[in-house]
Formats: sequence, structure tokens, C-alpha cells
Amino acid sequence: MNSPKSDKELDEWLELLSSSTHSPQGKFSAEKSYNILQQRLQSAYRKHKILSIRYTVAVAAGFVLLIGFGWMFYFYQRPVRTLIVSTNIQTQCIQLPDGSKVTLNRHSQLSYPETFNKERIVKLNGEAYFEVSKNPKKPFRVKANGVTIRVLGTHFNVNAYAADSLVETTLLEGSVSVSNNANGKQMILKPNETAIYRKSTGILSMHINANAQNEISWREGILSFNDISMGEIARQLSHHFNVTIQIKSEQLRNYKLNARFKQNETLEEILEMLAPIVGFTYHMPQSNLIELKQEN
Repeated sequence: MNSPKSDKELDEWLELLSSSTHSPQGKFSAEKSYNILQQRLQSAYRKHKILSIRYTVAVAAGFVLLIGFGWMFYFYQRPVRTLIVSTNIQTQCIQLPDGSKVTLNRHSQLSYPETFNKERIVKLNGEAYFEVSKNPKKPFRVKANGVTIRVLGTHFNVNAYAADSLVETTLLEGSVSVSNNANGKQMILKPNETAIYRKSTGILSMHINANAQNEISWREGILSFNDISMGEIARQLSHHFNVTIQIKSEQLRNYKLNARFKQNETLEEILEMLAPIVGFTYHMPQSNLIELKQEN
């Protein structure tokens, strides 16, 4: 006999079984047999239903977990859009996805992902001051023309213009490591120390910077030069005004001085003030080229 497929067929089947029962009256009477058989069938049905529910719940839970793991895999592996910020004659403040703040100097460029997933990496061409939010699980890295600066949370300045022969990292607060991408050499900086990477030789060195705050005076609209060479001043002015300043004389290039200018002063005004003090003349053979010559 086939199993009943509906409630109606089940009742008919039970009725047939009870009517065919010829046991003596009492314990195995037709009426009691019918009741016992019905209870057992209902119990079996309930057990089957519970098992079916448990199986369905287990499958659903597994499906939810599979979707969850799939979403997490996609979230961490999916390509992230890269944002690029470039400045011209103005500085610009940027807030990164992790809350870190970056002040980008004039004629500089910073690229960074729209969201930080496994790590925090940005790329810099130019100069920027970083205030990094602390996150020990995700070290912050700045890749800048041959060096990588690694921090957990600190304040530092990076000067890394592509056209320059040097990349300078100056620490103002906390601790950073600066590594040479070519050979992996690494050094740890303390506050008021500067790491200098020379592109031509690939050498990474460090010196104490007693005037570290002057490295970030550009954030306040000030150009501050303290006991630095005319060659270094020319380099900074070149970036500030987006021109090329050439110095023909080695003696003039090594001449050191102290000077302080506001950013709203023009390049011509600055050169007019420096010329009689240092002893040079200048002319502009091209609109974006300035040549400095030592006076005889």
C-alpha cells in the first residue's frame, strides 16, 4: 500500500485499518488501535516536520554565511578608485578616508585610494605635511620618489619634488621610519631630525634639524630660510613659483644666509631684496627660467 499523500487519504487509510482489525475487545480493539495508530503517525509526522525545519534553517544559515564571506572577500579584493589631488599656486588641506589630514604645498600632487582596506598607502610628488591618525593595525605609508615613510600616527613633513635631487623627510612629533626603496636600508627618525635621500647616489642619511618648525612655515604663508645655502633657497623658490632658477657660480650657490618672506610677495620682489645682500644679478632669458650670476 502506498503512503497517504494528503490528509483526506490519511483518514481513509486509518479508517480502513481500523475496520479490518479483528482483535478482541479491550487492549487491541479496533477503536483503540485506531487511536494508537493515529498518535504514532502524528508523532512520526511531527518528527519529520522538525527535522525538515532544522534542515531548512541549517541550509539558510549556511547560505547567509556564504553570502557574508563572499561579500567580505569582494570588499577587500575589489579594485578601489584612486583619487588624485593637485595644487597650483595655492596650498590645499585634504582629509583622508581614515581621518588623517594632509596639507599639500604649492605645485604638488597626492594620490590615495577612496577607501583604505588592508593598508594605508599614499603617493606624493611635491611637498606635504602629514597629521596621521593612529591605527597600529594599519601602518600608514607614504611613497615619495624613491623612499617609503612608514608611521603609525605622527606629524611630519615630506619634500619630494620629482625634479629635485633630494627627498627630505622631517619629523616634528612621534616616530617614523624612512626606507630606501632600492636597497631596503631603513632609519628611524626622532623629532627634529631629517632624513635625506640623494637620488643620484641612492644614499640615505640623517641630520639633526634645530629649526624643524621652519620646514612647515609654508603652511602659514611664510617662506623661512635659516642658515641655508643660496642653492637651497633657489630650489625652494623654484617650487614655490613654478619656475627654474639656475645659479652658474659655485661660490654663489654655497653662500648661506637667513631670510624670511611672505608668500604673497612676488618672486621679483624677493630677488630684488636678496640681490644686494648676497651680491648677484639676475635676468630671465625665458618666461619660466631665471639665471643668477655673481657680481664681479
